[in-house]
Amino acid sequence: MKEAFAEIASLSDILIGNEEDFQLCLGVQGPKAGGENIEDTIDAFKGMILNARKAFPNVSVFANTLREVISANEHLWGAIVYENENWHVAPLRKINVVDRIGGGDGFVGGLLYSILKEMPSEKWIQFAWASGALATTFLTDYAQPADEEMIWSIWEGNARVKR
Repeated sequence: MKEAFAEIASLSDILIGNEEDFQLCLGVQGPKAGGENIEDTIDAFKGMILNARKAFPNVSVFANTLREVISANEHLWGAIVYENENWHVAPLRKINVVDRIGGGDGFVGGLLYSILKEMPSEKWIQFAWASGALATTFLTDYAQPADEEMIWSIWEGNARVKR
């Protein structure tokens, strides 16, 4: 299976995953899987992404979600994006979780949307982080935000109504 994933990755422009995806599917060395003390291992995640870049030089954007489980309903959620020699880090922030399934998919959707909408690259991680955080607040595996403003309000930590 690893060979098939590596072939797909070699043809990709964007690689998104977590530490287990990069290690188990692509054979890229990285930090210990399991989501403990992530804040202390950010450099190890960056090293893993740089290793992936060496293995897959045609990829232009790498993204890695960061999740540390505090309890079933409370997680620390963050991410790292590497593009064009630039690092973008969304520091771990506490989020309330109804159902964790879909958070990574929400992150991917938010990242791809922000790239396709040609947002500045430093905004990609913010939009993706908030999209993933939103998805964890639903019992379904996805979220359907009303508009971009809703996602930006989540990133900003602002639940105020705008009229």
